[in-house]
Amino acid sequence: MGWYSSITSKMHFDYHTPVHADIVANSFDAESFVEELKRAGCEVVYFFAKDVFGNCYWDTKVSFKHPHLRRDLLGEVVEAAGERGVRVVAYYNALDLINAKGHPEWRHRGSESVPGSEGFYVCFNSPWLDEVFFPELGELLEYSISGLFFDFLYVQHPCFCDWCEARHRGERGAPIPRSPSDPNWTRYLEWWRGVGERLIRRTLAFVKSRRPDVAVGVNWAYTPRQPGEPPPELDYLVLDPYELDCPVLNISYHARYWEQFGKPRDIYVTRFALWWGDCGFKPPDELLAECATAIANGATFIVGDHLYVDGSCEPTALELATKSFEFLREREALLGSRSVPCVAVVQSVEEIKRSVSVFVDDDPLRGAHELLVELGLHHDILLGELAGERIFEYELVVVPEQRPSPALAELLAEYVRSGGALLATCSAVEGLEGVLGVEASGYAQGENGYIVPSLELGSGPPLFVRGRFVKIKARGARVLATRADPYAPPLREGLPYEDWLGAGYGSPVPTGEPAVCEAKHGKGRAIYVAAELFRCYRSYQNWAIRELAKRLLDRLLPVRRFERVRPRTVEASLRRAPDGSYLVHLVNWRAGRGYALPMHAWELEPVDTEFKLRLEGEPRSIEVLPRGSAELEWKFRDGVLEALVKKLRIHAAVKVEL
Repeated sequence: MGWYSSITSKMHFDYHTPVHADIVANSFDAESFVEELKRAGCEVVYFFAKDVFGNCYWDTKVSFKHPHLRRDLLGEVVEAAGERGVRVVAYYNALDLINAKGHPEWRHRGSESVPGSEGFYVCFNSPWLDEVFFPELGELLEYSISGLFFDFLYVQHPCFCDWCEARHRGERGAPIPRSPSDPNWTRYLEWWRGVGERLIRRTLAFVKSRRPDVAVGVNWAYTPRQPGEPPPELDYLVLDPYELDCPVLNISYHARYWEQFGKPRDIYVTRFALWWGDCGFKPPDELLAECATAIANGATFIVGDHLYVDGSCEPTALELATKSFEFLREREALLGSRSVPCVAVVQSVEEIKRSVSVFVDDDPLRGAHELLVELGLHHDILLGELAGERIFEYELVVVPEQRPSPALAELLAEYVRSGGALLATCSAVEGLEGVLGVEASGYAQGENGYIVPSLELGSGPPLFVRGRFVKIKARGARVLATRADPYAPPLREGLPYEDWLGAGYGSPVPTGEPAVCEAKHGKGRAIYVAAELFRCYRSYQNWAIRELAKRLLDRLLPVRRFERVRPRTVEASLRRAPDGSYLVHLVNWRAGRGYALPMHAWELEPVDTEFKLRLEGEPRSIEVLPRGSAELEWKFRDGVLEALVKKLRIHAAVKVEL
């Protein structure tokens, strides 16, 4: 990891500039640019070497320097930064549209049978790697850069170019299947993802063999949509999260997922109101809440901006960066912590292998994450097959619509047998029928259904789930809810709105078949919900699903290590500082009203929040950090710390020393 893990204040400047832009860098002065960054408190600047179009911003002898750039822009920044003690990480975009256009034989090729697969960028199986990519990296490593940031150094869509076809035939002895309906399609995607993985490892070997001091990161690599175990040579994990729905939720999701790998992780927080390139500004409170969410979940952040076409930097962006760095410095004592095992949300490698798209569908994981955040339960997100013995440290494991591999199924069975609590949904029944006490027999018809709670589960109206249901029979499990199917008329007239649920087509018709079952297995317990509960919550936001999940979790885990009691708008995480003390992070978030996404948090009003933390001994000291960020009242009885944190505006952490 080297120097990267010890430096926190980082800023990135995009500079994607079309080839016809004739004022590129006209107003850019490297000396004043770096001086302003230094005054803002920036320690590392991410600066462009190559943009999305394929323009280079250094004096390359290999490929295309921007035609209107008369200077070695990267070289000037590296020199000015070195004189002021600021490190430079060079940004390299691997799409290279210019070379894809100039060398059509290098271009990614899609197929009509795979909508959206056509691309106008280079293919990683083409000669572009050896004729452009690695020679350009060799040139960059001659500069005194401290790191490299690769963007789009991963496979996106299936490719059917001649280079891919030849390599696939050579390695697999068969042509590339042309349709997702082909029985060999998932095997092809596994191979295709492997192409991207091998490229990352080859790139790391190339860089480290020449400059082992250069820290390397790859945007969006080893995330839930492209899972895998990062190689040891990868210095840091990094991504610019999607910001057009709820940035704080995306930041939390990925930071919690990356916790398992033990590497430095940085998540971008941009100044833009509508993500990259709109040149507007999000409210300062919103930006700081994003910074706080990263910190609260064990990550740090990179402030993102975009230089104007002439190379000038917006002063207001630097002011926001200054506030962000000050916010971070006030919380430096909170860095370097580790997550305390409470609840584990498990992603399955088997589910990844069966995916029919290059990017894995992670909606069920996101739904589980969102629901647990709202319920105030601290959790990690794990690749189940990599977790191994660590899974036994958790009080509760959630398997959200993930088909387990045989190895993971056996691990989960042993976990429950030894006293663990398991909540599994829908397709997770595969390989776990004995643990869950049910027998599955395929899916019910349709894409909708209802859960009808029993009196034992609190009764109530049928709960609508927009998703599939598995047909099950109880085999030793207690039935807590039954399934109702949507009504379907025996004959259709083909009139408009006939499929509209409100017209009666979706009215619940009881089946009497189980939908939720609870079973004992060894010393532990498991609850199975035979529906796509978490996928539905991710997309449909049905509050009743959250309430059902709360009841189920209360049954499985009536006594828990930690929970944020209220309010739902405060995210809580439980971590352990290097000195052994507990850190309870609390992040306030409430978006304003709006007809369009994203909904912004214009001004965060202070709230009072409560949490409970079960401790192994009486606390020696309790304080709020940073001091003055909130007020604290607490009591300790029967081994439980009950805390009321008052006037929490954006972020505070309660430090508990034993």
